[in-house]
Amino acid sequence: MKNLLLVILLLLSAVSRSLAQADNDAIKRVLRSETEGFFKRDKAEWANAWAHTPYVNFAANLYGGDFRLIQGWSDLEKQFASQFKSSKVSDKVTVQNANYTIHQNGNMAFVTYDQTLVDSHGKTTSKETRVVEKLNGQWKIINVIALTNLKNFGLAQSK
Repeated sequence: MKNLLLVILLLLSAVSRSLAQADNDAIKRVLRSETEGFFKRDKAEWANAWAHTPYVNFAANLYGGDFRLIQGWSDLEKQFASQFKSSKVSDKVTVQNANYTIHQNGNMAFVTYDQTLVDSHGKTTSKETRVVEKLNGQWKIINVIALTNLKNFGLAQSK
């Protein structure tokens, strides 16, 4: 009886780890899709990564030294509308994400990672934080905090 219980517990543990890994992979895919969709000027891909709810938030520091906080899907969509007006991509951007930390609790997960964007001007690095929520079986972004290293940004642009 003890052996059977031990086998069942080991199987449950393996299944649990497998499900957690599948969720982590899905979370990483949605985060990458949102960023790549933005830089490809693909509004549908970008928007599909977001929860279209009044409680989404986007916070970032900006290149002029300013910062921005946008609350709610309708305001976020309006704020980014100008980015998608032209489908012409001015520069190919390669997205490199690393050092993920994912803490999942039920249908919510808190994620931190390092991001490097590479384009014809050079590299831009940032520390990224996301909160995602599983809605209708799909992970969606509900909160973004993007802290971009702007120290050398002007130098990279001028090269």
